[in-house]
Parts: sequence; C-alpha cells; structure tokens
Amino acid sequence: MLSENLESIISQLEELTVSLFPEILNIYEDKDFKTTHKKDGSPVTKADMLGHKLILKFLTKHYPNIPVVSEESFEQKGYKPAKQFWIVDPIDGTKEFVNRSGEFTTNIALIQNGSPVLGVVGAPALNKVWSGIATKQQSLALPKKATLAGNDNAKLKIVMSKSHRTVVDTAFLSYLDKNNVKISIMSKGSSLKICALADNKADIYPRFGPTSEWDIAAADAVLRSNGGGIFQIETLEPLEYGKKDSILNPMFIAISNLNQKQRILSLIRGFSKNLL
Repeated sequence: MLSENLESIISQLEELTVSLFPEILNIYEDKDFKTTHKKDGSPVTKADMLGHKLILKFLTKHYPNIPVVSEESFEQKGYKPAKQFWIVDPIDGTKEFVNRSGEFTTNIALIQNGSPVLGVVGAPALNKVWSGIATKQQSLALPKKATLAGNDNAKLKIVMSKSHRTVVDTAFLSYLDKNNVKISIMSKGSSLKICALADNKADIYPRFGPTSEWDIAAADAVLRSNGGGIFQIETLEPLEYGKKDSILNPMFIAISNLNQKQRILSLIRGFSKNLL
C-alpha cells in the first residue's frame, strides 16, 4: 500500500491540478465548445476528455502499479475493484460547466481498503484548490467552532445540489420544519458542496439522489481531514468506496463537524424511518 510521504504526493497532485486550470478554462471560455451525451444521458465535453487524458498520463507515469478508475473510461461490467486505486473525475459538475456557472471541479483521490486516504479538489473557474489527508484527521484537523451544540437558536446550515434537487430533498426540509429545526439553505454545484462543509460554511449536505464514487471521494478525504465525515443514510456507517456491485453511492449525509454527529444522525434516523 502507498503510505509513505503522503504530504509529497498531495503536493504533486496539487501541482497537477493547478496545471490543468488553463487547459480547462480555454475550453470553458470558448463559446462554441461542443457537448455530447453518454448512454445514461449525462453530458460530456472536450474538457472532460482532456482532463481525463492528462490526469491518467500523470498517474500511470508516477504510480504505474496503482490502477485508475476514471469516470470517462469506467465500465461497470467486469469491474473488479482493487484494494488500492486512484479514483478520478476530470470534470465534476459538467452541467455547471456547460451552464458556465463556474461551479465545477476536478477530483483526484486515493482509495485504500474502501476508504479515501487523500484527495485533491480543484475549481478552475474559482482558481482554488482543496486538499487533505484523511488519515491525519485526528492529529492535523483544528477544532471547529460548534454551530449547533448548546445553542438552540443556531440555524442548521444546509448545502444542497444546484442542479439535482429531488422530491426527497423537499420532504427532508419539510421534516426539519415539522420538528422545529431552524435552517438556512445554500445551493452549490459539484463537490463544492462538500468543500463548503470542509470550510465550515455549512453544517450538512444530505444527498438522496444518485451520485458516483468519483463525484465525492476526493472531497470526502478533504472533509475527513478537516474533522467531518460522510455517512450512509440507511446504515449510518461511513461511506465506502470500491464496491464490486455498483460504482453508485447510496444515499448519504455529509457532516461538517463530527462533534455534531449524534444530533445530525438522530435527525436522519427519524426521517429515514419513513423513507426506507
């Protein structure tokens, strides 16, 4: 397993991510770039394929013994996940890319034994990079200011999808209202939702609609390194990666501050009794 000098690996991936920004933005700023669609109807652009090519070239050159799972080349049929692998989404939030909202990211994560070890998230249009080593959570993460504990007047800050809001999302918000939970809502695209949790700008990100492992693995590592986590709604266990049967994630709840874990999971447990 790749375990030594993770800080050096993170630095390499940060440099790689930043080097992609001009290439991606050249396409993004071209008013005539073309969009095609995959079999599942999701959009794909030249930026997706270029990012895939450049990231794959880097990873296979520097880490030839670690397989790469990328959205742009993945086939579920015959997929046999390794105990250690890279997982990549060259452009997460292609709809935001096409709509030119600026809220799209490039995601690179290393998975070991079903958990994200490290991750880098880059937002080219925002000129910003997030990175984290999940295994250093306890020793490196700074204590977060509690926004809910001991403060009944504090609002629960919820970040939700900008392009994929569902009827279950609406039902969850209604459930919180009926249980007198004061909330404020922000909308973001791509893995920027989880990065908002890592930045302590929101408390939770509930996701009831479909996502794939590459959509969130890198941001999950960043969040874990900052004292948060992502939990399956059905089991309340941490989210797992490298599942053999499906690359899709189950419904999940991402939490900014694990000091709030029990309160948040209690709310989710109450809601999910009627959902599952």
